[in-house]
Amino acid sequence: MKKRFLNNIWFFEDFLPNERKTSTWGFLIDKIIYSGKSKFQKIEIFKTKEFGDVLVLDGLVQLSTKYEYIYHEMLVHPAFIYHNNPQIILIIGGGDGGVLREVLKYRVKEVYLVDIDKKVIEVSQKYLPSVSLNSFKDKRLKIFYEDAFDFVKRYKNYFDIIIDDITDDIGSPFSLWKKSFYKDVSNALKSEGIFAVQTGLVKEKFGYKAREKIRSIFPFSKLQKAFVDCFPLGEHSFFFASKRINFDKISIKEIEEKLNKLKIKTKYYSPKIHFASTII
Repeated sequence: MKKRFLNNIWFFEDFLPNERKTSTWGFLIDKIIYSGKSKFQKIEIFKTKEFGDVLVLDGLVQLSTKYEYIYHEMLVHPAFIYHNNPQIILIIGGGDGGVLREVLKYRVKEVYLVDIDKKVIEVSQKYLPSVSLNSFKDKRLKIFYEDAFDFVKRYKNYFDIIIDDITDDIGSPFSLWKKSFYKDVSNALKSEGIFAVQTGLVKEKFGYKAREKIRSIFPFSKLQKAFVDCFPLGEHSFFFASKRINFDKISIKEIEEKLNKLKIKTKYYSPKIHFASTII
């Protein structure tokens, strides 16, 4: 929500029910770059001194241009490191284009992006071009404007990696936090496939419940985390799951060799960060 104090406009995050009851946070808005509503949610972009430009959906901060690379690199690169040769990728959500930008650094064959809200993609490309870096023009990309809950049901043993980059379990994406959805994701993945999903702050209840649901479906899983400054109340969690891949069987040397071979450039993610992020 936005509040005005002495001619200054402040933003305060609208927290999820039963979450962060004793904490609140906000920031001073220098300028409202965009404010509007789509069929599904309220979309806002603010210019700030502290975080750069900030994307907010239904009162929840999604990214800041100053720190988004940490979030997007940690959601994407561990999954690609764990997989031997990912070729067909599905991105669920990710309308800002940050996940897409990182995925396209790899030699993938096809990338499917399914987002129910076309307006988020349009607004992000217009007002947040530094996030996607023209990734939406890549010929390997196929975009579907529909509900991912129904979309994944149409695929069996098809994707090498599925990356779930949706908002927290409130509003339009609520069905994408259900156990039945995770079962459909498992079916849509190949036997050696990997599921990567953001699950909010490490200690949030909804994230903990989501990880428990995923663990009940996938035999192998791994929690990794990073502090992303535009989510200042704790470390953000990135969860990886697979039917066959044991995430503990990889070394720093193997990660270094793979990143060097593929000439992958990152600002935050590294072999050392990969292992440090798994320490609970």
